[in-house]
Amino acid sequence: MQIAVVTGGGRGIGAAITEKLASENFFVILIVNKSLDPARTIVDNIRSNGGQAEIIQCDVSNGHDIKQTMAAIQDQWGTPSILVNNAGVGGPYHAIDQVSEEEWDWIMNTNVKSMFLFSKYVLPQMKEQGYGRIINLSSIFGVWGGANSAVYSTSKHAILGLTKSIAAEWGPYGITCNAISPGYVKTEMGIQEEQVTDHLARVLERSPVKAIVGTKDIADMVNYLAGPSGSMINGASFVIDGGLSAHAGI
Repeated sequence: MQIAVVTGGGRGIGAAITEKLASENFFVILIVNKSLDPARTIVDNIRSNGGQAEIIQCDVSNGHDIKQTMAAIQDQWGTPSILVNNAGVGGPYHAIDQVSEEEWDWIMNTNVKSMFLFSKYVLPQMKEQGYGRIINLSSIFGVWGGANSAVYSTSKHAILGLTKSIAAEWGPYGITCNAISPGYVKTEMGIQEEQVTDHLARVLERSPVKAIVGTKDIADMVNYLAGPSGSMINGASFVIDGGLSAHAGI
């Protein structure tokens, strides 16, 4: 049974990815920081359906925690075949001159540094086994810019560059690396009614399909890239947004 590590696997998109991979007979290790209760519920459901899953608590913005986590996974279960770098934060909505250095570091460490470090520690292990799939969650804000979301947008652009570089560097060893850039998803981070007036209605108005992306849509793409059918897909970025980024809005 192949091991799949999913960061931020306890809620939202990460939870859907965890459940999908477990249903496809992957042994899924959820990396969570604060979402322990939701993660326990997910693991209980997976096990009750005959699947295998474990939880490891880790602050993904902390390099020491990541190094210890990856060492523990290797020691206890072996080399992951799949790494899904999903964990991320959005931060508050405000102009760039209101962004503190601490906020910048928090968002960049969580969204980008974590992907760099999880990949750094797993890539030599994947090389040794001659196989690996790394899937990074970016965003349409990695394609667009975004007023009042400068740090978040910067971090999501950086993920695309990291993805392509890993793909080019480690492809010769049977390892692929791809990115998924979701549009607005109806999760706590996706639709922000508390911070943006009529956020859902405004997104629906601009969306060509007049619908919000579901977490299942993202999970299905992760599963495809993680499986044998995705073996020749490397360094790609898949935008899943119902055509939102294809429409100028006029």
